[in-house]
Amino acid sequence: MRKKGFTTIELLISLPLFGMIMLLIFSVTASNMRSMNCIDKDVELQQQAQFIFNFIEEKIIESTGLIYLEDTRGFQKHNTKDKVFLRKIIFKNLPDRKDKGYIFSLSKDPEYAYFNLKYGIGVLGGASVEVGNYIDSIEVEPIPLDMNYNEADGVVFRINFIFDGYAATFENSFHYRNTDGRF
Repeated sequence: MRKKGFTTIELLISLPLFGMIMLLIFSVTASNMRSMNCIDKDVELQQQAQFIFNFIEEKIIESTGLIYLEDTRGFQKHNTKDKVFLRKIIFKNLPDRKDKGYIFSLSKDPEYAYFNLKYGIGVLGGASVEVGNYIDSIEVEPIPLDMNYNEADGVVFRINFIFDGYAATFENSFHYRNTDGRF
């Protein structure tokens, strides 16, 4: 009469095979989870960039130009044509407009290692409404490059994002529509 069950040899062969199969399944699953995590971060940063650029575009095309630009060290740069790492920028509107201008500034998020972009109305004071976050830095350049910011036709924004160790950069250029009747 034969007993049902596993022999020692069957167990010694099947357990390592089972372990290798489980290891393979685990490694494939872990790899897929890492890929999904990177995709989620990329999508989040793309959405942040799209929202910020749409918001900025709406305000810049109403503007007549840039009247103030401050870099991350606190230096005023609106009379230059240098590439600037932005801390604060102010765009002015036509004199008959109720909104005299728009202020954008970066502020450090107290809980995280990134900046938030904030927005305000006017040409004096600060910005308090959050427009976007996960920002490592914002670089700006005048359009065209050989003109000072306060005389330029527009500005290029290059936003460098950082989100949970994942970095991405997005760029867009904007032209003023209310300058000297050119548009």
